[in-house]
Amino acid sequence: MRLSMLRACIAATVALTLAACSGMGMPSSTGGSVGQPPVAAPAQQAEPGAPMQQDDTSAPSPDGAPVSLAKGGLAGLSQPLAVTTCATSPPQYQWIFKGACEKITLKSTGGSFSLQEWHDITVKGSIGPNNLKAATTVYLADATDTGSDIEAYKGKAFDKYKAEGTTIVYAVAVNQGNTIIKPVVGKKPVLQYIISDSKKFPGTKCAAAVLTTGEKGSLQWVALPGGPYPVKGKTVTITQYAVPRNFELPPKTALYFAVNCFG
Repeated sequence: MRLSMLRACIAATVALTLAACSGMGMPSSTGGSVGQPPVAAPAQQAEPGAPMQQDDTSAPSPDGAPVSLAKGGLAGLSQPLAVTTCATSPPQYQWIFKGACEKITLKSTGGSFSLQEWHDITVKGSIGPNNLKAATTVYLADATDTGSDIEAYKGKAFDKYKAEGTTIVYAVAVNQGNTIIKPVVGKKPVLQYIISDSKKFPGTKCAAAVLTTGEKGSLQWVALPGGPYPVKGKTVTITQYAVPRNFELPPKTALYFAVNCFG
């Protein structure tokens, strides 16, 4: 009886914590862009991307069993209670990722990020030099499309990346400023992802893609140039020195990435 009550309290605490939490614009292969959806006024809450409060409920249960996140579609997936998320709108728009999230300050020289582990995957890296005149805020979040960790947008499910092998992680970036962010292509990487899998990658090499809008406004995944990149142990580093035409980060519009592994 005491064990059941303890687990019920833990589940309630996690549900309340997740409710208190909260992508960069889609590049177009033809110069178009994805329109910003209307945003409902958010309920009063703690600032998204801020670390969650963690109390004694984070301690292991007496029998050592992992605590499952009972709400948000994550039941049965063991996950640390202190993962910082930003699964609200704002700061995210369109499809909302419920995975790890980080708020960074991006300058003209670039910026780095380091997301917490989510479903065995850890993503860190950097955004390179750009056209910004003043620093701006960017949110980055990830998801694995397992356990319902990607919310539908206007009733439409997220467009999965169907490519060779297995898509291991999705990432989203959202420019919170008022200026379109455009990369400066040169000697430094435009983007870099360092991805670790605490278990094992489903392949010996990986590649990346970005979700874009086509000629008639339809969404399509476009493979990023370069690669494939070799898996070394439990880590793969994806470095982009070139990006598709019209690659940019409009304000308040999500930019989605996917990484697939194969071979």
